[in-house]
Formats: sequence, structure tokens, C-alpha cells
Amino acid sequence: MTGLLHAFVACVVVLGCAGVSSAQDAEDVVARVGGAEVTLQEVEDAWHDNDAASRIRMLQQLYDTRRRALDIVIGERLIDREAHTRGVSRDELLSAELPGRITPVADAEIDAIYERNTDRFGGRTLEQMRPEIRSILEQQRPSLAMHQYMEELRMMADDVVIMLEPPRQEILTLAGDPVRGPADAAVVIVEFSDFQCPFCRRLTVMLDTLASQYGDQLRFVFKDYPLPNHADAFKAAEAGNCANDQGRFWELHDKMFASQDALDVPSLKNYAAELGLDTEAFAECLDGNRYAADVERDLEFGQGHGVSSTPTIFINGRAVMGAAPLDVLDKIVREELAAAGL
Repeated sequence: MTGLLHAFVACVVVLGCAGVSSAQDAEDVVARVGGAEVTLQEVEDAWHDNDAASRIRMLQQLYDTRRRALDIVIGERLIDREAHTRGVSRDELLSAELPGRITPVADAEIDAIYERNTDRFGGRTLEQMRPEIRSILEQQRPSLAMHQYMEELRMMADDVVIMLEPPRQEILTLAGDPVRGPADAAVVIVEFSDFQCPFCRRLTVMLDTLASQYGDQLRFVFKDYPLPNHADAFKAAEAGNCANDQGRFWELHDKMFASQDALDVPSLKNYAAELGLDTEAFAECLDGNRYAADVERDLEFGQGHGVSSTPTIFINGRAVMGAAPLDVLDKIVREELAAAGL
């Protein structure tokens, strides 16, 4: 077992100790107060009700750590199988395959790391730090080459099946939620978002890319989560609902994300006019705060499911917090489609 795997397994053991539910069933008694018993399910319910955000983060961290460890275990098995197939030892196989995957450290890579971490170097210059950064990167190269080779073997294998279940939450779609995509889509992506959030704008580009790639296999549901530090976000959320009344939510959605520096009420009304909405009905809806209670409902709903920042999305109930890279989102979608037999 490699040192890297030992480290991952250690993390899993530590997190597993924190995640007591992995060792005890929901109905197991975990405490007594006099003659009254406290079950693990009661503890889980209290954790969910009182600190849903930390709960979802910890459960996701536990899954991610286990999944990384599982990927390495699978990679180790594939390497052993490949060595057996070729009729060579494991060491002989790695000696033949890894050197060509160990790339030299480029100056541009060192420069980028220095720029991202300047505040951590105590005022030392790039030239002072360059040898140390280069040494660290060179030490990492063999592990990166090993990961690359494992991934290549994984891509070629057609008999690897993952059965480790990620944490999921059931996110209900309500009648008034803006949606796009068929109701019977295999993958449902529920997004909690803020029209003034720059990371949310970045996420919309990635979601549009997924929509183009997977078509009717995806369904998107939008829920409002305006942050209190964004002065115009709450009214923009109301505006989206007003546009949804006229079947034009997604057009205004795109316009507002493209115009994040101008989401005051007069601007929102101008956008409605530009898009050809019934401006009188839109203004009446917006000025009358028709959907303020609905926006508050989405906020409370999100908080109850552990949402504490934007964007947060749930892909078939699997939480992704922040504007994750496209390849991360794509991987989850592909896993969900594969689980559905597609």
C-alpha cells in the first residue's frame, strides 16, 4: 500500500470516528436520561435542524475522502492486473510506465504558485522562493505520474463499478419554481442562487454547457438565495418570479446575470421592457412585493438543507457548494446517468 493511500485511509478513519452513523444504526440508543432513551436518529435530526450547513459539509467531506481513497485502491488493483496481464512484476511495469509521465517543472508553473501564495512567503521574492518551490513540485511529480497512470488504466477498464453512495438530500420542486428540461429527466439539478453573486454568474455558464451537452437528460430547477450583503439581490429575485408569471424567467435570468452592476428596480423594469414583457403587469408585481414571501420561503428552505452560501447546487440530491469546475460537475452528471443505465 502506498504512502499516499496510507494518508487517505488515515483521514477516512478520523472522519469515520466523527461520523458515528457509519458504525451505529439510526435506532441504536446512544444515551439515556433517567429512563428515557436517546437514539442516534434523534441526534441526526437535531444536527440537521440546528446546524444543517455544517452537517452537509462534514458528510460531503467524509464521502470525498473515502472516494479519493477508493479511487487509489481501484488504481492499485488495476496496476496489479496490468502487470499480471503483461507477465511482468509491478515494479517492472511502473519502471516502464512512470518515467515518461514525469514532466519537468516549468518556470511558469513556479511563477503561478508564487503569485497565488505571495502573502505566505514572508516578503521573500520570487527568485528567493524559486528553488524551494521547484523542489516541492519535483517531489510531487512521481505521485502525479502515478495518479495519471491509474486514471489511464481506469479509462481503459470497462468493468469498474462504483457502489460507494454519496450523501443525498431530497430537494422538493415546488409549483412556482422556474424549471427547464423534461419532468422525467434522469438528472435533476436544483440551484440556489443570487443574481448579484459573481460566482453564481460563473456557474450559469457551466450549467449552460451541461445543458448543451446532455440535452433532455437534464432538468434544471432554480431557487432564490439572495445574500444579505447584496443590496439589490432580494428585489432581483422577486423580479425573476414576476417574469416567471409571464413565462419569461430564463430570459430575465440571463439578462440580470449579464447586468450584475445594475439591478436596482428602475433597471429591472427596463430589462423587462427590453425583453418584451408586459411592463405594466411586471411593475405591479414588483412594486407590490408579490413574491417577497416566496423568496423568503426559498431562503428558509435552503437553510434547512444546509445552504449557507451561493451558488449551491444539488445534482440528484448531491450537494456541490461553490462554483466548482466544469469537469467536477460533468463527472457527477456522468455518474448519475450511468447509475440510471444511460
